[in-house]
Amino acid sequence: MSDHSRRLSDKILRAFNQACDQNYLDVAEAMIRGLELALTREGGSGKVDKRQDMSALADAWIRLKALREASIPQG
Repeated sequence: MSDHSRRLSDKILRAFNQACDQNYLDVAEAMIRGLELALTREGGSGKVDKRQDMSALADAWIRLKALREASIPQG
């Protein structure tokens, strides 16, 4: 499947995962907020992502939370 035919939300989720992989947590948070916008009507353009399964969004928040907790110094 070409990159142009993928949903915007899929592209944002890939960018989110890459940011997490590289430990760019502030960027990952910005990506997840963009993902939320892409999945809602407030995101604009009239072409709303109408998927019913939002588990990818929930999983993304769980991953970000875990990475943030792991980056807090223990002391």
